[in-house]
Amino acid sequence: MGIDQRKILGSSIRRLRDEQGLTQEQLASMIGNGSKQYISAIENGSKNVTIDVLCRIAEAFGIKVKDLIDF
Repeated sequence: MGIDQRKILGSSIRRLRDEQGLTQEQLASMIGNGSKQYISAIENGSKNVTIDVLCRIAEAFGIKVKDLIDF
C-alpha cells in the first residue's frame, strides 16, 4: 500500500472514529492494541496496516473491510 492509499485509509478511519464518538484510546482497546500512538500512526498514514488489523477495525465500526479500503 502506497503512502497515498495509507493517508486515504487513515482519513477514513479517523472520520469513522469521530462519527462514532470514539477516542483513539477506545479504538485501540477495541481492536486489541492499547496504544493511542498506533491508532494515530494509522490515521496519519505513517503506519502500514495488516489485513488482521483492518478486519478488527472494520469489526469495531460494524462495517466490512471493503468499506474501509474503497478508494
